[in-house]
Amino acid sequence: MATKKIQLPIPLDRWFHDIKAVEELRQILDSESFQTAVAILKEISGPTHATLSNTDDNNLRLAWYAGYRDAFNDLFKLTKLPTTRTQTTNTEWTHITPNP
Repeated sequence: MATKKIQLPIPLDRWFHDIKAVEELRQILDSESFQTAVAILKEISGPTHATLSNTDDNNLRLAWYAGYRDAFNDLFKLTKLPTTRTQTTNTEWTHITPNP
């Protein structure tokens, strides 16, 4: 039996260097069918009146709901390119102008 080669996760900086992949993911996430699927999964994973009566079921439903929310939010974060920070020096007092 052949063993499956385990691949390491792609570093975030490498993901953002592939602009085509970022734009393709943005198009997928902006599609109406994907957003409908996200809304359905969020709706069915949330707590209901039936689960509120049982603490264990309610906790499980909330954990699933939080997992969906985090996963979808993280996918949307992958579509926003990080801003490059320019390093400036001595900007702490630049708002003060000397009196003549």
